[in-house]
Amino acid sequence: MENLMHRVEQDLKAGRKKKACDRLRNMINQFPNDLSLRKKLGQIYFKAGFLDEAGKFWILSKPDNNEMRDAVGIYRKSLSNSGNAILKDIVFRGDKNLLDEHAKKVIIELEQDSLKVTKQIPVFKAKTREKGTYPENKTNFFSKIGICLIIGFIISLPLLGILKLVEMILSLFP
Repeated sequence: MENLMHRVEQDLKAGRKKKACDRLRNMINQFPNDLSLRKKLGQIYFKAGFLDEAGKFWILSKPDNNEMRDAVGIYRKSLSNSGNAILKDIVFRGDKNLLDEHAKKVIIELEQDSLKVTKQIPVFKAKTREKGTYPENKTNFFSKIGICLIIGFIISLPLLGILKLVEMILSLFP
């Protein structure tokens, strides 16, 4: 993860904010419980002038200053303060039990509002792929024979056509 953060910093120094944001989004998907990644992405959006987008990533962080508080307010207002819409937008795929008290409180408030208004709470499962859970594609013996026969037929078809054509031409001149 340190290597990825170094790359993000290098992208920012080189002026490649979009690339840095993409890297941070991917890291958020890989490490959803690490709120510092969301905070860093929010800072990039804030410096770029996208206050509502900064608020989206700062909503789970405890506000350090008035800018963070204002950006989160703008973000909430942009989604009509709808708990369901905010939960669908921030897509938190981590374990709520590993979060700090502020983040837990925010998520619980959003879930309660969503349940009250829409009678449901959006749930996002973590995108994890464990080793050994996916079978490898193995072609059996008969599949290999079938593929060889098809390839042989495709190759022999034009040859047979040429031989038949030569035979027809020779039959015209006895």
